[in-house]
Parts: sequence; C-alpha cells; structure tokens
Amino acid sequence: MTEFVIGLVALVGFILIRIPVALAMGIIGFVGYAHYMGFSVSSKMVAGSAFELGSYMLTVIPLFVLMGNFVASSGLGRDLFRAAYAFIGRMPGGLAISAILASGGFAAISGSSVASAATMAKVSYPPMRSFGYSESFSLATIAAGGTLGILIPPSVVLIIYGILAEQNIAKLFLAGIVPGLLGMVLYTLAVGFVVARDRDAGPRGEYVPWSEKWRALREVWGVIALFVLVMGGLYGGVFTATEGAGIGASGALLLTWIRGAMTLAVLRDAFLGAVRTTGALFPILLGSTILGNFIAMTGAPETLADWIGDIDPHPAMLLFIVVLLYLFLGFFFESFSTLFITMPIILPLIDAAGFDLIWFGIIVVVTIEIGLLTPPFGMNVFVLTSVFRNIAPGPVFRALIPFIVADFIRVALLALFPALVLFLPSQM
Repeated sequence: MTEFVIGLVALVGFILIRIPVALAMGIIGFVGYAHYMGFSVSSKMVAGSAFELGSYMLTVIPLFVLMGNFVASSGLGRDLFRAAYAFIGRMPGGLAISAILASGGFAAISGSSVASAATMAKVSYPPMRSFGYSESFSLATIAAGGTLGILIPPSVVLIIYGILAEQNIAKLFLAGIVPGLLGMVLYTLAVGFVVARDRDAGPRGEYVPWSEKWRALREVWGVIALFVLVMGGLYGGVFTATEGAGIGASGALLLTWIRGAMTLAVLRDAFLGAVRTTGALFPILLGSTILGNFIAMTGAPETLADWIGDIDPHPAMLLFIVVLLYLFLGFFFESFSTLFITMPIILPLIDAAGFDLIWFGIIVVVTIEIGLLTPPFGMNVFVLTSVFRNIAPGPVFRALIPFIVADFIRVALLALFPALVLFLPSQM
C-alpha cells in the first residue's frame, strides 16, 4: 500500500509539472512494476501491453472516429439545426432549443463532444445572435448541447470505459440512449427556465411554412438511417460493436458521397483526423495499462476494498463520494485522462460494492460531462471561445449554471432509478 501511495503522489506531481498524462502513467507504472519484479520483467510487461493495443477489439475506436469525421464533413449539422428550427423555432427560446436538439442528433453519429460543440457553433450561433440572443447564453447553450456527444452512442468515451471495465460496448451504447434523451429534455427545461425569467433572453424565430418543415425533415433522413442501422444491428445481435463501427464508417462515407460533399480533401482530412485522434488516445491507453499493472502488484485495490468493507458504508454514500471525486477531477482533466487515471483504482471498489458496471459507466460519463462545462478547464467553453475570440469565457460559465443544475438533476435521477439506464441493455 505504501508503494501505491508513493506512486499516486508521484503521478500527481508529474501531471502538475505538465508532463503528458500518458508518459506520467507509463513512467510510474514501469518503475513501480520494476520495484517488484525487476527492470527486465517490467520491460517485457510494457512490450506485452503495447502488443495488446493491436487487438481486433480496439479497432472500434478509429472506425467510430472516422465515422464522426465523415459526418462532420457532410453538412448534416447544418441540416439538423434547420430541421429542429423549422418545427420549434417559433417557441420562446426556440433557437436555443433547436441547437440542443440538433446537438443531440449530431452526437448520435459523431461520438465526440468537442466535435459536436464546434460544428453546432458554426451553424446555430449566427442565427441566435441575429435574433437577439446574448453571446454568453448562445454559447452556453451550444456548449451544453455538445456534451451529449460523449453519451449518446456511438461514444468514444463509452468505448474507452467498456475496454477499461471489460464491459460489453454494445450494451453500454444502448444504456446511453435514455440518459442522453433525458439530458436533452433537461437542457430544454433549462432554456425554458432562463426564458421564463427574462423573455428577451430567447426571442422567437420566424414562422416556417409546413412545406418547408417537411423539406427540412427530409434532409436529415441520413442521420436517422445511419443511427438505426448501427444501433439496430447492435441491439438485434446482427453484428458486434467493432463490426458496427466498420458499417457505420462505411455508411457515413456513402452518405457524404450521396450528399455531394465528398472530395479528395474531405477524404484525406477524415482519415488523417482519425489517425491523429487515435494516435493521441492509444498512448494514454498504453500508459493506463502499465499503471494498472503496477497498481495490481501493490494490492491497493484489494486493500481499499477490504477497508471499505470494514467501514461498511451505505452504497449510496460510496456512490456519492465517487461522484464527488469525478466532479473534482473534471475541473482539471479532460474526460479520457480522468477515466484512464481512476479506473484501475475505482472499478474494484465499485465492483466489490455490488454496483452494476454498465450503470456505473453511464453515471461516470454523465459526471464527466459536467467537467466539460465547469471552470477552470471547461473544454467545451474554451473550444467555443477560441472559435469566437472576442468572447471571454467568464460570462459563458455563468450562463451555464442552469444547464449544470440540469446535469446534477440527471445524475440524481439515474442514481435513484437505475432502470433508466439498464432497461434497454436488459432487452438486448
């Protein structure tokens, strides 16, 4: 246990002095493992861990990333916003609600929070501003809607969690659907709360004739078809998550071509983007695996589990403590680093407490989403304020308070009613 504490302190120190998370976890794991088994054996462990990254199961990551890149290039984000605006733009706060609904639709075929926020900013921010929405409220709405990208399947974060927790990725995808829809509903209510307090915060949009509404709806048939194809195949057991990723990437490529958006530049950028994203993720995954092997050698997970068992806390209290931990880490780390650092320690405790790991994964991802909206890190906010350089992040963070409260309510509902998460996976 002493070695575990020393390693954890060293890891925090490395991160504080800005050593990359992947390298920090790898160094601590390698040196710690060598302390028990010698440097020769530790070197072989690192080589074996690196070899395992070439497994068939892990190809699901670049394939779903590639799918999202094609979708981002096809112009579907713009069409999703137009379709949502055509039906609800005349409501108070209608443009903000349209941005949230379009973000949810885009998340269903992109799997990335940052990509969802950046794409929706380009298509929804100018109309919101033209109708008198404030800069901070407009960007807060887009940032909140973007967080749906790491929950509504296919989600790269859920894939990573499934790999680390050794859980069925298809079941995790199905488990994320209802919480994702719940998030859209609660964000819509948050917009309604803001508009109810200040009618000028969310002016109505223009009236759209029914002929244009149906035309706008027809433009998003590709989103529905691609989502049904991938999720329907997973739900029915027609193909595995990896096969579904390949089918989804192929479908997204075909959809981009049908919509006339496919060029050599788009094809090159989509593949290069997938390589860059995967190349950034896999070193962190390798470092996490090496660190996990060291932590297993220390016996810390078993010791912590025994300690928790001796204290015998109520399961709700244990869950509350873990959620607080993830909220705190979300202030400083992005979602992938948070998962990789904590999973080797937290998962044995949660498993020993008898929690369902599919349900726990959704709780963790929803909690991590909150970190994308909170200072000082607030990834989604800084992505948007970097696109619109004349806007300071401070007012956007303040405008996000109703959305953050909505997220807290969602975490509470999912914790109190696990069936919201587990019903669809149980029917698979």
